[in-house]
Amino acid sequence: MINMLFSQYNFHESWAKDTVAKYINTNDKILIIPFSFDNKISDCQDWENAYSRDKGKFYKSIFTPFMDFGVREENINWINYFKDTKEEAKGKIRNSNIIFFTGGFPEKSMERLKEFDLIEEIRNFSGVIIGSSAGAMIQIAEYHITPDEDYQIFSYNEGLNLIKSFDIEVHYEGNEVQKCYINKVLNEKTDTVYAITDTGGIIVDLQKVVLLGDTRKFSRQ
Repeated sequence: MINMLFSQYNFHESWAKDTVAKYINTNDKILIIPFSFDNKISDCQDWENAYSRDKGKFYKSIFTPFMDFGVREENINWINYFKDTKEEAKGKIRNSNIIFFTGGFPEKSMERLKEFDLIEEIRNFSGVIIGSSAGAMIQIAEYHITPDEDYQIFSYNEGLNLIKSFDIEVHYEGNEVQKCYINKVLNEKTDTVYAITDTGGIIVDLQKVVLLGDTRKFSRQ
């Protein structure tokens, strides 16, 4: 398994493209798992308005980087939370080369992955897993949430346990709140936290960690 962690859907830009391109082939089958949506998406129509090809407001931003790597649109599939069964979702994972987790609310993504009984399916996946923001966070064994406009309190949360050797801070801007909680995580949980800016990313390839763009390493003192 190869893991890629980003803050935004911009890993096709110059700071990342040449390296990421080594892992994405034009004939790859991509599976988008958009499970991190909030309560504003409550039924199939809402889902269509968010993610469908014809009218989904997030469709273009999610699809664009893959298109830039030459992936054909017909090779991109989605798990529809409101339509797909557990077995259909598992089948889509098994028939994919690359899984992509969208941004949003990481704890909601984990809840829905458990609801669909997909945790072990994903842990056993042998392809490439890419995630942006929340989709990056859930790949960590135990990720943290730093207080911001969406979350009032700090918390540790169970992730997919795909990456055990470090934690991440997404959307890193270098503000004092982020620095404070990075230090908290270093003191309490791990030796390393990577701070990923909106033009940064990480690739974990067979335990080798490759930093892309503006990504910073913080270590326990």
